[in-house]
Amino acid sequence: MKNRILSLMLSLSLLLSTFAGCRGGTDTLKDSPDHVQTGTSSDAPETEPDYSWFSMPEDTGKLEIYSPGNMYSSILNPAVEIFKQLYPEIEVSYTILSDDEFETRIRTEIPAGKGPDLVLMMDTTFPDIYKTMATGLFEDLNPYFGTDEEIALSEFVQPVMDVGLMDGKRYLAPLNYKLPILMTTQSILDELGMTAEELETCDGFCEGAVRFREKHPDSTLYFDTGGINPTLSDMIALYRSFGFNLINYETGEVDVDEALFRQCMDLAKLYYDPGYDTDEDAVWDIPYYGAGGGLHLKLFPYDSFSGDNYMSYVTSKTFLGADGEEPVMFLPSNQRDGVTAETVFGAAIPKGAANKSAAWKLLKILLSDEIQGGHDENNWNTSYFRVGYPVRLSATKAVMDHGEEMTPDGPEFDRFVELVQSPTDAVIVPEAYIRYLKQCMLPYVYGEKGWDDCWKSFMSTMELYKDE
Repeated sequence: MKNRILSLMLSLSLLLSTFAGCRGGTDTLKDSPDHVQTGTSSDAPETEPDYSWFSMPEDTGKLEIYSPGNMYSSILNPAVEIFKQLYPEIEVSYTILSDDEFETRIRTEIPAGKGPDLVLMMDTTFPDIYKTMATGLFEDLNPYFGTDEEIALSEFVQPVMDVGLMDGKRYLAPLNYKLPILMTTQSILDELGMTAEELETCDGFCEGAVRFREKHPDSTLYFDTGGINPTLSDMIALYRSFGFNLINYETGEVDVDEALFRQCMDLAKLYYDPGYDTDEDAVWDIPYYGAGGGLHLKLFPYDSFSGDNYMSYVTSKTFLGADGEEPVMFLPSNQRDGVTAETVFGAAIPKGAANKSAAWKLLKILLSDEIQGGHDENNWNTSYFRVGYPVRLSATKAVMDHGEEMTPDGPEFDRFVELVQSPTDAVIVPEAYIRYLKQCMLPYVYGEKGWDDCWKSFMSTMELYKDE
């Protein structure tokens, strides 16, 4: 039993590969970059923006970049190698920093007009990337995309790319994103009396989880490893799946639908188990595996297949099949009946950068097929981005292809690609949001306080935060 669990967990972790890549084509049509809604897709403007006033910055012959740790280096290293091959005349200063030093220097040097020419960032690099964009610290990338014939916004998942928009300016270029793609089984759907299509709505997803809990009072909401009470991770996962974006930074207002937010918190509360076994060896006592050695979903309705990527999906599917189960893949909708993606990595050019031309060249490489769809041969052939899906449309399939080991094809794979490319909007979740979510809402989930008190506390906290 323990070996089977170890095998699955090792397989899922090693297969936690994905996404990446893309080479900017030279024969593409330029798309209009002039959208105005932060983090959401919008209709194309009636007329194409006029960027005749814009001139690309002059080459300085230099490029300075910072990288902290393996996650960043796995992306930057191959990109820098390509950059050096294409532009041998440009001197590259590539500084490796610790995570803490990187964030400290980024947060202090960029406002002072110093630091790297291109900032590769995650959601925690700045305390709140939306507030950072609002300060005007970064270049507007719209005229770069709008005048460079080697790249076009139409080559990318547009709603994800638009997460970097604020007041009509494109301050950030997302590189990859995550989606809450889930798996259940046909036997569970039959037991619940529901279809996969019903689970893809907000209400249906919640109803399915409620019905499952009624039938299996000791169940968890998602697959978990037993060592930590999953209540907090459930709450955060539900928050992200519902697609909440608590503050509209363009209008300066806190914007949350109370009924939908409570629906999210009520589901986390329903699955809260104060007696949950948090012993570090508890995973070995949870019968997630059937007689055939396969993954057994009877103690949880939804499996996130540990990695948001095609290889991990295939692995979970194989384990389910070994237990005679028929896997069913689905993607729950957000509160607006769309699909919310969450940006993992993004890149921006600081306004005070000394070498903007070189920074733009490197950014185009990061958005190219070679990086967006590439694989690291020295790391089990995982994608350069390790986690998440590439923003470049042409890289989605390439990043899931692992040669003879796994060459994806067929209708099931096409369905996976369809889901991956289906976001209708995207968000970046500031770390402060999660902190205040825990602070204000866990007392409700734990049954320590009533809804009205917790909601009032949450709203007042967010109102104060938006004005900081």
